[in-house]
Amino acid sequence: MRTTPFTPGPWRQTGPNVRAGDALICYAMNHHANAETPEPEKLANARLMSLAPQMLLALERLAHPMADDDDLDYAREVIARAKGQQ
Repeated sequence: MRTTPFTPGPWRQTGPNVRAGDALICYAMNHHANAETPEPEKLANARLMSLAPQMLLALERLAHPMADDDDLDYAREVIARAKGQQ
């Protein structure tokens, strides 16, 4: 039985796709009906979406009453990855 209503992680980015194992979670598509979204923007969107489970975990760790510097470091690491800095 799942503990969350969403597809369990880890999620990973494969180009503009986000996958969990072999399952396709989502695909970063054009966001304007009449215009092509630039490929770098699609990839950045997919990267951000692929980190959703880790961002949730980081927030849960920081919200815990016993949060410590390791939790803050983890949150900073996930933020950097979401921004494409790691």
